[in-house]
Amino acid sequence: MQKAWEIGASDGDASAGLAEALDISPVLASLLIKRGVKNPQEARDFLSCELSSLHDPFLFRDMEKASARIRSAIENKERVLVYGDYDVDGLTATALLYTTLKKYGAHVHNYIPDRVKEGYGLNVGALENARKDGAKLVIAVDCGITAVEEIGFLKKHGIDSIIIDHHQPIKDSLPEASAILDPFVPGSGYPYKHLASVGLVYKLTQALGWSTEEDLDLVALGTISDVAPLTGENRILVKHGLKYLAKTQRTGLRALMEVAGIEKKKVFYTETVGFILGPRLNASGRMNSSMHSLKLLLTDDKEEAKKLAEELDKSNRERQAMEAAILKEAVSKVEREVNFKDHRVIVLHADKWHPGVIGIVASRIVEKFYRPTILVAFDENGLGRGKGSGRSIKNFHLFDALSKCKEHLIGFGGHEHAAGITILKENIDAFRDSLNAVAHEILQPLDLIPRLEIDAWISLKDITRRFLKELEMLEPFGVGNRKPVFAVKGLSLKAKPKILNYNTLKIWVTDGELTYEAVGFKKALDYKLDSASLVFDLAFTPSINVWQGQETIQLQLKDLKFN
Repeated sequence: MQKAWEIGASDGDASAGLAEALDISPVLASLLIKRGVKNPQEARDFLSCELSSLHDPFLFRDMEKASARIRSAIENKERVLVYGDYDVDGLTATALLYTTLKKYGAHVHNYIPDRVKEGYGLNVGALENARKDGAKLVIAVDCGITAVEEIGFLKKHGIDSIIIDHHQPIKDSLPEASAILDPFVPGSGYPYKHLASVGLVYKLTQALGWSTEEDLDLVALGTISDVAPLTGENRILVKHGLKYLAKTQRTGLRALMEVAGIEKKKVFYTETVGFILGPRLNASGRMNSSMHSLKLLLTDDKEEAKKLAEELDKSNRERQAMEAAILKEAVSKVEREVNFKDHRVIVLHADKWHPGVIGIVASRIVEKFYRPTILVAFDENGLGRGKGSGRSIKNFHLFDALSKCKEHLIGFGGHEHAAGITILKENIDAFRDSLNAVAHEILQPLDLIPRLEIDAWISLKDITRRFLKELEMLEPFGVGNRKPVFAVKGLSLKAKPKILNYNTLKIWVTDGELTYEAVGFKKALDYKLDSASLVFDLAFTPSINVWQGQETIQLQLKDLKFN
């Protein structure tokens, strides 16, 4: 799909002043300013990422209550259940809280619901089992903020609860828990709103005086996998966490790294988690049971770790194959069923889709068609009950939009960019119409054109190793702190393009003096490059490519515009 390039104006005077104050290049200064970092002290804090800059955990209104209740449970030897979620954020948060509580003497157990059989969040069946087992305290991790009925069930049976969640609460409807640690709860008191659930658990361990920097390996793993904004505290936690993740001593993670072929890497980046470790941990929950992933994070047994890691790797390959098949079918459905004049949101459904992978496929549909997308997998037992996953685009708050269509849903939850729903098949058409009516009120035609934000026009001669070294100071990259994208005008091809595995395009671009290799992943079919005389502008992210021990500068192709 053709992208609109957005090249924001830069403030030359401000960039020059910041560059002089910090002894950095004007380009880096400009990048900082575009990320909201405008004065020298803010820039120093942003670049240094000191752990001492983290907020006091007791700024949470209920942190004292949560800490006191946990200490009481340990002192009185009460049975505690940590009830988590099946994604990587939920798994790492559960693992961190479980191991910490166990280390300090709690009589603690853990539970992860089955994605297919139980679905997301607390369910009364599992809580009834916890009651029968004698639980006196249930700690909901990465879920619970919308579980009014389920928390009410616990309270009715004299079981206390603590909710540690980063999802949006339903307006005017909070569960009656003993304590709630969710920055989105009105009056929570916490200044930073974007911690993942594993980050919230880390804040709790800080409040209890039990946190260690080594635990940041799990915090980085969960935060990156949940695609949380890498701003503020998340930036600090992830920057330090990646260092601890690369040298982690957790037996299960080391086994997973070995299976993935990255056990010898000394430096980890957000991509290491997002494309290698995270998908493997997620795969077990998508294809069978997330308990395999949780066991991997908890085990100290090398043989068990190796076996579990191999199972996760296998599940990930199965997930990739299933995802490709569903994506092909979904794209075909879009082409047959969706009228883009009327449908600003894509809503598709099928009876045989696996509910564990439709969220990933929804993301791929958004990438291809740039429309908010919800895919629903209906069960095959005739009950007509479906589970859906949605992904959104800029300027369309998915959770808020679903709130306006809730009369058609059994339940829903999520946040601005991603959400899950439960719906009856008989309501799917009315839901699609209602959601599109909301979208027509919110989205303008220009909102449906994908944007490519470009930081600056530069020349090929500007791309030096020193320049790339300076860009590394902005790491870690992710949502809220994306990799810088630059553009060069008036380039042409130096050699014939090549198509590599996985739909990858490799070209050699030149300005007549310098030549660089540019690689576009999944872009082999996007451009017609059949003549060396073509002149084009190139948008890219510069990087260092290491091949057989040799380092070369490589341009990660983002888009081409022909002149």
